[in-house]
Amino acid sequence: MINASEPRNDTTRVVDIRDRTRVAIVNDYELVVRGLERMLWPYRDRIDVVELDVQQNPDRAVDVALFDTYGHARLGLDRVRSLARDPHVGAVAIYTWTLTLDQIDAAMSAGARGVLAKSMPGDELAAALVEVAGGHEFVSAGFGRPATQPWPGYDIGLTLRESEVALFLGQGMRNRDIADALWVSENTVKTHLKAIFQKAQVRSRGEAIVRITHDPGFRRKIGRTPVRVVDASGRSGAPRQRFTRTGEVIDSR
Repeated sequence: MINASEPRNDTTRVVDIRDRTRVAIVNDYELVVRGLERMLWPYRDRIDVVELDVQQNPDRAVDVALFDTYGHARLGLDRVRSLARDPHVGAVAIYTWTLTLDQIDAAMSAGARGVLAKSMPGDELAAALVEVAGGHEFVSAGFGRPATQPWPGYDIGLTLRESEVALFLGQGMRNRDIADALWVSENTVKTHLKAIFQKAQVRSRGEAIVRITHDPGFRRKIGRTPVRVVDASGRSGAPRQRFTRTGEVIDSR
């Protein structure tokens, strides 16, 4: 993450904060939302990330809720519906790395206005969020794996799909349930599990579950994590306050 004390480039255009698209980044894992925050940081002249929501919906008005589908069974369509109905949310865009046409239709039917590929570079993602905030539907032309954003298990060499399989394994799901959650075959799940065992250096399902549940990257954190405040001059200020699920302030660092 860029430090708050990083010097400002003299060529930076001064932008009124009211001209920027207000975005809440939504997912159940802090590593995921922090990665997206870093990705959008260079485009703060257009995008104002006002909340990082972990396991809950935004508590303030935002133009777009950017929902990362990582770790959600069947695209987290129930969560998409919840966000689409939320009066604080102007529009919902889901952020994912692989989708079929049927899955895109399901996401749009659930209330998503944007379906954005994780293979998009940061400038294209920022532009797409502005389009979605402006009332336009946006569906990426193609999907692929993210080039820079990390995910749980990235440090031990897990692919994004292996990471999701490992996540559901750690939750005690059976192979059949994991396959259903990810819209893949049970044989595909078994192939991913074999790779996970090798990379995690474990020999059994039980050992793998222990390894996963003790990995900080796979742990859920409830609450809103602090986000950097940027004023109209483009300079960073103190982070916003952090909230619990009930809205109680637990720190203001």
